[in-house]
Amino acid sequence: MTMAHPDGPPLVSVHPRRAFCATLGLLLAGAALPGGAQPAVPPELPPDPHPLKLTEATRADLTPGKVLDYRRLGAFFLMADERGIYALSGICTHLGCIVHADGAAGFACPCHGSEYDGHGEVTQGPAKRHLRHLEVKETDPQGLLLVDTASTVPPETRL
Repeated sequence: MTMAHPDGPPLVSVHPRRAFCATLGLLLAGAALPGGAQPAVPPELPPDPHPLKLTEATRADLTPGKVLDYRRLGAFFLMADERGIYALSGICTHLGCIVHADGAAGFACPCHGSEYDGHGEVTQGPAKRHLRHLEVKETDPQGLLLVDTASTVPPETRL
């Protein structure tokens, strides 16, 4: 579409809707390229001001294969195997969703389908990193278990 200017050559009108649609199309195409989508690294969460979580569980409550769900207390699970007691973070390493326990068999993320075995190792992606192992201590004299959600320990660590 052209318009004539009273004192000069014809002017070309700008089609703002077409320009908008073209720009939007380029932006959407860029987002579809590898690396254009959300990152596979969970966003940094602010540190928990109270990372020490006192549970009501004792050593006697945890026998091999038992899983205690503490997502309400601090997004972690207390577990036991033949080597002892350990705690796993309940935060998926893909984008930070809270995982659900499938007993001693492992964990599943309801958001994007990542799965972990009973030791927190990735068995199905998109997660690439294992669940964090957290420090577990025993209090005296009651013997209640205390989990430090700010302290990552090696996977083989047991109480």
